[in-house]
Amino acid sequence: AALLERERAARAALDRVLVAGGGEREELARTERLAAAHRSRLRELDEAVRAAEVAELEARLAREAMREQILVELASLGPVGLAALSRPDGRAAETTGVGVVGSAGEAGVKAAEAIDVESLVDADRDDPTRALESALDAAAPTWEREPPPADVPSAARLATLRRHVHELGGGNPLAAEEYEEVRARLDGLEAQREDLERAIRATRELIAELDRLIAEQFRATFAALEDAFSRRFTQLFGGGVARLSLTDPEDLEQTGVEITAQPPGKKRQPLAMLSGGERALTAVALLFAMLEVRPVPFCVLDEVDAALDEANVGRFTDALRELAARTQCIVITHNRGTIEAADALYGVTIGDDAVSRVISLRLEEARTMVEAAGAV
Repeated sequence: AALLERERAARAALDRVLVAGGGEREELARTERLAAAHRSRLRELDEAVRAAEVAELEARLAREAMREQILVELASLGPVGLAALSRPDGRAAETTGVGVVGSAGEAGVKAAEAIDVESLVDADRDDPTRALESALDAAAPTWEREPPPADVPSAARLATLRRHVHELGGGNPLAAEEYEEVRARLDGLEAQREDLERAIRATRELIAELDRLIAEQFRATFAALEDAFSRRFTQLFGGGVARLSLTDPEDLEQTGVEITAQPPGKKRQPLAMLSGGERALTAVALLFAMLEVRPVPFCVLDEVDAALDEANVGRFTDALRELAARTQCIVITHNRGTIEAADALYGVTIGDDAVSRVISLRLEEARTMVEAAGAV
């Protein structure tokens, strides 16, 4: 009985413990669920923190990249870039082509007011890049506080301006001196060009004047030659008509001369259709006409009378006599009639010693000697 009583007491205590343990188990389960929820939230917060750190790092890298890009673009402009960064009107983008600087709007104005460009340049005169970095660092805080204006240049506009700036290249500090040198050289070349153009115009005018004078002289000489040729032809042939004509009277540089002749008793025909003697006598008439129009001190005629008969030789010697009044003629001939009309004879003979000798004889002196001998 005692044991049964103790068993009932133990069972009652066990029931009370089980009842109390059930509440604690429920509390433990609830606590575990809450801990799991907190651990999940903690993971989410860790991921958010890591994402924020990555975003911050990317933003910082993007800002550094943008800063480097701005520095490169402004540095390519040299002193103009530094001046554009601190323009008091805040419109550097419109005048320098750097849209990033001009996009600051009012913030750019405030930043420009806070920057003493001359002091920066004086402090970093030997390092323009450092001066540009200092100016950009001074303007950056104001740009960070102020929102950008509504009229921000588009990316395409910025790309176009960047391309134009890069095409222009870096600034040349000696550009002014080079410009003056090139300008002076250009002025000299312009003066030389004007002198050359004046000389060309004067030369062309002179050429035109010479062409006109040559054409006039040629036409006048040709007319005189045609008249003299006609007279000489009539004299040598004892009649007939001959004519000179130009193949192209409009182009005196390329024109040719045609000879048509009409000996006595024949029809007019070109020179090529005449006989050999007629052609020779016509050529002699043309030669004598040339010597008449333009006399020369002397001329040499070599066998020009070889194809002439006695009648033609007589007329030839008469014309030669007229021509000899102004021109000394040396005639190489074997024709007796021509020899008789000469004033002096020259020949070559070989003596007994087989040595060639030149002999000469003036017919007037020989005639005088003959007459004197006859008188004796």
